[in-house]
Amino acid sequence: MTHPGRRTRPAAPGESGQLIRWEQRYLKWLYYVSAAGLAPWIVYLFYSQARRALTHEVHLLSVGLILAMMAGALVTAGLSARRSPPAVLAASFTGTVTFIATWFRTLTHAAHSPWSGTFPLYLAVAAAIIVLCVIVIRSEYAARTAGAARARWLPAALVLMALVLIPSIVVVVTEVPPVQISHHLKLAWTGLDVCEFLGLAATGVALDRKSPAVTVPATITGALLLCDAWINIIPTRGTAHAEAIVLAFVEVPVAAVSFWVAARAVRRPARGGTAAGVPAGTAPRAGAG
Repeated sequence: MTHPGRRTRPAAPGESGQLIRWEQRYLKWLYYVSAAGLAPWIVYLFYSQARRALTHEVHLLSVGLILAMMAGALVTAGLSARRSPPAVLAASFTGTVTFIATWFRTLTHAAHSPWSGTFPLYLAVAAAIIVLCVIVIRSEYAARTAGAARARWLPAALVLMALVLIPSIVVVVTEVPPVQISHHLKLAWTGLDVCEFLGLAATGVALDRKSPAVTVPATITGALLLCDAWINIIPTRGTAHAEAIVLAFVEVPVAAVSFWVAARAVRRPARGGTAAGVPAGTAPRAGAG
């Protein structure tokens, strides 16, 4: 308890950097080991995964992913409008969720509507969201490193894309059967696991190199792992459902660590006295946060 009049002890020089050095020295091995462990699983999955299977709770599965896309786009828009450094984290998450949702929906043919024109519209909106997220990330890093101006139209465009996704939810809930046969599961799941392998390896390398851009691969890795858990748990039944829950006890903690790494990198002062997207002179003091 702090008594009135007593001054709190300031952080000792280098004290706040001890955790950063520990993170850079040891945490990278979590990602290297995870990537190494995932590699044989990818090979096993490629040969053992069924090409087709019954998919349950298609409404919940699809609506959950679309809501994540919408929420991510709106949060990214708000942070970008405020010129806030976490816009990089939000954009990386939103682009990743959008890509994986589209990847599975395209390959498995799940959540397809009898209305032939709805899926091409969804694809166009998803592609636009991914492109906008990439522009946000590039714009934030350009503002950080070169002082470039951010595109003022980006927040409005992201909000528009989020609103355009609302009809997709209505179509999924009202027109799509809740139980379907999903196709090309071997390609869909192998592709997702390959993305996770690349994300884990890239995050480990970025930590090893002390790269300030570790926010992007760490956030992508966390988003991939959460998508994996969601898509694996919601539509399955029986033994497969139990196995998916067990795997989630590995995937979700690693995802949480990845988001923690990404958030610390966003807040950490970069070389030259700037935090990610924060002008010189306004970076947080050592030991803050």
